[in-house]
Formats: sequence, C-alpha cells, structure tokens
Amino acid sequence: MTNTHASYFSPLQGAEFMVLTTYRTSGEAVPTTVWFAEAGSKLYVTTNANLKKVGRIRATPAVLVASSDRVGNTLGPAIAARARILAPEEFPVASAALSTKYGETYAAMTARMDMMTEPNSRIFIEITPP
Repeated sequence: MTNTHASYFSPLQGAEFMVLTTYRTSGEAVPTTVWFAEAGSKLYVTTNANLKKVGRIRATPAVLVASSDRVGNTLGPAIAARARILAPEEFPVASAALSTKYGETYAAMTARMDMMTEPNSRIFIEITPP
C-alpha cells in the first residue's frame, strides 16, 4: 500500500529553495522565496514572527509551494498545500529538519536572524497536503 502523502511534495525533491505563496484577505497572491526542509511528509520553514506572511498564514492557511532558484524563479509546478504556525514545543522537529538539510549554513543563517530581531521572534511554519 502506498502512502499518497509521502510523495505529495515530490516535485520539490532536490530543490534548495521554494516559493511559498500566501494570500492577502483580498485574495491577492504574495510569493516569497524561502528555504525549506521535508520531514515526515511535511515541509518546514523558519521565519520571523513579525513578518506579514505569518499574519497571512494565520488568516488564510491555504498556500501554494513550488521549487525555485534563490531569486524566486519557479522550477516546477505549484502545489496546493496548507500551512500553520507551529507552537514552540513543536519547533525542535522543524529545526532538526532544516539543520539536517542545510547544515552549517542553516546554523549561520539562523544565528544572523536571531541577532537582528527581538529575542524569541523566530518561528516555524509547517506545510502539509491540503
């Protein structure tokens, strides 16, 4: 028996970046290029809690994801998904997935993020099939 969720995000396999498209309350799409990692058929992203994409996800959890280059040129099909902001006790699994994928680069990037923002303002987003 095949788990359909295990291959749901297969178009992103091997990609370093993806475009995460969130939606304003008006319905206008807002694409953002992000790092991501997959673990347990879920995608994880880290960002600052104060950014507008976080508010858009809280208001409208429907998102699109697509593999991309570092400047946001998509390299594959857009995939419908659902995003949610993780509770702090859920952060370790997301952080571990990103750390495993990006290694020292992830550690350096998040250290810079943490130095430039208010304490404890970095959060994680989980993306699942709709």
